[in-house]
Amino acid sequence: MKTLKISDEAHAKLTSVVGRLMAETGKTKTYSDAIDALLSKSVILPAELLDHVVSYIKTNVQLGYTTEEEFIQDAIRFRLTSEAKHATHSPKKRRSKP
Repeated sequence: MKTLKISDEAHAKLTSVVGRLMAETGKTKTYSDAIDALLSKSVILPAELLDHVVSYIKTNVQLGYTTEEEFIQDAIRFRLTSEAKHATHSPKKRRSKP
């Protein structure tokens, strides 16, 4: 076992993830489990795209997004819903990246 020094903020976030994992599985979890879960479920976005999201959230506060995660989750839900509607109204074809 190795020791790793982390900030109080990182400690709080990892503790939150550990709690969420324990609630989902009903089993005791460790920081290592939390880090593994975060890494396996992570999506890396280009810095320019994330900067654009942050800017959009700041200039459109009326939409109610408080974090990048909220916006990105909502954007993915919107896209999936849109794709599902599109798929039911037209022949199947592979869409290219926008």
